[in-house]
Amino acid sequence: MPKGTSLHLRSFSIPALMCLLLISGCNRDPNVRKQKYLESGKRYEKDEKYKEATIQFANALKVDRNFADAHYELGKTYLKMGSVMAGYTELLRTVDLAPKNLQARIDLGNLQVAGGVPDKALDQAKAVLASDPKNADAYALIAAIDERKNDPKEALGQIQRALQIDPNRSSFHTTLALIQAQTGQAPANTEDELRKAVALDPAQPVPHLVLASLLERRGDRAGAEQQYQDAIKNAPKDLRAREGLARLYLRAGDPGRAEQTLRQAAEDLSDSDIAAAMLNDFYLQTGKAGEAEAAYAKLVSDHPKSGPLKVVYAKILLSRHEVDKATPVIADLVKNNGGTPEVQILNASLQLDSGKVDAATETMQKAAKDFPQSFEVQLALAKAARVKGDLNLAQTSYQTASKLRPNDVSALEGLAEIANLRHDNSQLAQIADESIKARPNYAPAYLWRGTAAANQNDPGKAEADFQTALKLSPDNVPALVELAQLRLQAHKLPEAVDLAERALNKDPNSISALNVVLNADMITNQPAKAEARLQQQIAKTPQNESLYVELAALQNGMKDPQGASASAQKALSLNPNDEAAVQAVAVASTQLGNPDAAIALWQHWIEQHPKDAAALSIVAQIEESKGDKTKAQDYYRQALKLEPEQVLASNNLAFLMLDSGQNVDEALQLAQTARRGAPNSPDTADTLAWVYYYKGRFLTARDLLEETVKTTPQNASIQYHLGMIYSKTGDKASAALHLKKAESLDPNSKTGKDAATALAQMS
Repeated sequence: MPKGTSLHLRSFSIPALMCLLLISGCNRDPNVRKQKYLESGKRYEKDEKYKEATIQFANALKVDRNFADAHYELGKTYLKMGSVMAGYTELLRTVDLAPKNLQARIDLGNLQVAGGVPDKALDQAKAVLASDPKNADAYALIAAIDERKNDPKEALGQIQRALQIDPNRSSFHTTLALIQAQTGQAPANTEDELRKAVALDPAQPVPHLVLASLLERRGDRAGAEQQYQDAIKNAPKDLRAREGLARLYLRAGDPGRAEQTLRQAAEDLSDSDIAAAMLNDFYLQTGKAGEAEAAYAKLVSDHPKSGPLKVVYAKILLSRHEVDKATPVIADLVKNNGGTPEVQILNASLQLDSGKVDAATETMQKAAKDFPQSFEVQLALAKAARVKGDLNLAQTSYQTASKLRPNDVSALEGLAEIANLRHDNSQLAQIADESIKARPNYAPAYLWRGTAAANQNDPGKAEADFQTALKLSPDNVPALVELAQLRLQAHKLPEAVDLAERALNKDPNSISALNVVLNADMITNQPAKAEARLQQQIAKTPQNESLYVELAALQNGMKDPQGASASAQKALSLNPNDEAAVQAVAVASTQLGNPDAAIALWQHWIEQHPKDAAALSIVAQIEESKGDKTKAQDYYRQALKLEPEQVLASNNLAFLMLDSGQNVDEALQLAQTARRGAPNSPDTADTLAWVYYYKGRFLTARDLLEETVKTTPQNASIQYHLGMIYSKTGDKASAALHLKKAESLDPNSKTGKDAATALAQMS
């Protein structure tokens, strides 16, 4: 201390100093700290701020991981949030730590009954009765167990014992009424018990709901309506009554009042995810999807802080491809609610709709790290990866999702789709067999197995599986379509068209069903009839951009590029990110003698979608058709940098390399890659066989093309290459036969002229 400086001490009174010491000691006392967290969590729970409550209970458990009261409150809160497994785990832990917590045992037992393990629930009931022989809740639990075991008479006796102990419990009277209905007692008795339950506790919605159902079955619709309204009045946050009332109105033929009921639910409970979605579900179920956008725009405007309403509104906008409108809504959600899986999924969906495939994949990969146990996140990641073309990541994500929720079929459907895309019929059949074993009545699994059989040229087995799928699900559109395609392949055109039209009656937007009808018309050389049929379908569903794409493809085939361009532009106006529509416009431009316009169109697309390897391959094809093989090769190589196993780029680049005398070994690797990706394609077989020809492996090349030519005898290139291969094996007669066929199929093409030259040299 410097000389001359005096030290000034702040003075404290002894009581004040003691107070500070006590406070400091209390803050360090773990028992005090955990209790404070517990009480804080209970306050949040009471105010229905469940997320905040779970944080506080978790904080209490950080202080003392064996704090039974915190485990119990956390379990109850999880259940209120709908997280059943998490709640169940916490209740198990509670009972383990505090076996005398009888209410925890009752809660756990009720969960076990609901989960299908009544014997475990009975253990909880017995433990409660051992401590408290007159515990009414234990007898009510045993009644529920007996009901689960299909023993209503025994259940009746148990709930009556519960009522003897506690005759004024509303829930017991409700249970008694339900059991009485099961045992065939007079409806009047059931109604009496339900009215007692309502009188004892009007705030309990269940007796109101059961009574409403009973009254409606008796024809007393007004009485049922009153019960629903009473339930809403006394328990305004319970959505079951609002949904029940809406359904009552729908059954009465009054959709307007049903809509108003659900709109009011969204208004009153704007912070509820379920309430926010119910109105949109109504619009979808009643065929009024077009009214949803305006309704939710109004709701969001009236409730600007409601995240749930904005989520539903964003979903509606994305379903209509209204990216410009959806962008600010989702940006606001990301800013204010970005920490939830649902918002991350919405953000990725917007990025996909905007053509930002890489960004969408990255968004979902981050979400998968943040929410590793989220089934929905894994599905969304798989979808983004699928659009990107990363089938490995998509498959891994679907597999993870399947482990998270083994009984959900969404992940299995994704895995089946990937197996189909990879032409991996054995894998597709295996997924189907496993699904059928676990779910014998699951129709799509029979479709997968049937598809695998059809791809392996086993129409009899495919037919049996498709028929089984249709038997299990008579309105199953994919099953009808698959059967229609089998008939088409067998040239049973009237049967094929009949099945396809049945599918279209069920689903007017089924492009695959419509294609069967159109193909039948084209097989019978009736393109005008096919075009008229397409126009007829467009009149039914004018907002389906895929129909305009199909029309454009048909018009391109009919050499009507002007019409095709107009149809494809209409598709693009409905969905600017429809790549098939861009392709149709480009084909039309090429037909009009302007390939450079087609290239410019695709280059603009590539600027917006820089990771689209398929688009680069299409530009390469156009350059190749112009005769600029150098540019074509450059584009194919760019595509392969983005997607090393892309079939089209690998196949065509290999062929161009042979044509220009480049490295045959590299061409072989490319051709083998293409063949792995499309093992049933005649084009990949043709290219690989031609590489074998250049490598001097004539017998291998011959074997490959001899099988291929059986299925595609009208392919001039295959006929020419097989003829050249036979000439190298010394089979001059077969060589001449196939070379003549190639020349006759396409006499004015380079292939036809090369075949003619080879024939002349042989003679």
